[in-house]
Amino acid sequence: MLAQARVDLYNQPTGLNLFAGGLTVLLFALAAVGLFGYLRNLRGGRNSAAGQYFFFLVYGGVAFQLVHMLEHTLQFGFWIRKPYSFPWLTPWALAAQKGLTNFFDPQSRVQSGGEILHLLGNLIFLFPLVAIVDALKRAGTAKRERRFAVLAFWSEAVHSAEHVVLTSTWYLFGVPRGFSTFFGYAYQMQAPWASGVRIIWHFLLNLVPTVCLFGALAELRRAGLLSENGFAKAFSSPRKLAVETGE
Repeated sequence: MLAQARVDLYNQPTGLNLFAGGLTVLLFALAAVGLFGYLRNLRGGRNSAAGQYFFFLVYGGVAFQLVHMLEHTLQFGFWIRKPYSFPWLTPWALAAQKGLTNFFDPQSRVQSGGEILHLLGNLIFLFPLVAIVDALKRAGTAKRERRFAVLAFWSEAVHSAEHVVLTSTWYLFGVPRGFSTFFGYAYQMQAPWASGVRIIWHFLLNLVPTVCLFGALAELRRAGLLSENGFAKAFSSPRKLAVETGE
C-alpha cells in the first residue's frame, strides 16, 4: 500500500506533467495529419498543397529528431557515468512520461508512460521519413540517389516496430518483451545490464537513422525537393517511378 502511495505521488497529474504528455500526443497527431495531407493532396494532383505538408513534415521531423537524439545521448552518457543508478531522463522527458502515465494508465504505473512516450516519439520521426522516401521515388531519383533516405526509413521502421512490441507486451503481460530487453530476460540480469542493455540498444537505433537523415536531406537537396519551386517543378509533369524503371 505504501509503495502504491509513492507511485501515485510520483505520477500525480500536475499541470506541467499533463501539458508535456498532451504536447507529445499533439505532436504525434500533427505528424500523422501531415503525412495524410501530403499523400492525399499529391494523389489528388494538388502539388502545391502537398509541398506545404511535405515541408512541414521534413523540417518538423528534423527538429524533433535532433531533440530526441539529444535525449538518448544524455541518457546514455548518464549511464556511462553512473551505470548502477536508476535510468535517468531529462526533466522534459520525465514530465511527458508522467503525463502520459496519467492519460493512459489508471494504475499510475510509470512504465506505461515510458513505453508510450518512446512509441509516439519514434512514430513522430517515422512519418516524415515515409514522406521523404515517397517524394524521392515519385520525383524519379535513382535508387543510389536515395539510399540514405531508404536506410533511415528502414532502420527507424524496425525501431518503431520494436516499440510497438514493447508497448503491447507491457500492457498484455506486465513485462516489455522485445529485442532490446532480450524478450524480458534483461530484467533478470545483474546491474548495470538490467537497464543498460536497453539504453545502449535504443541509443544506437536512434543514432543510425539520425545520421542517415542528414544524408537524406542532401539527397532531397540534389533532387530539388527542399524548396517550393523545386518541389512544384519535380511534380509538374508525370514521371515514372524509379522503382518501376529499375534504376
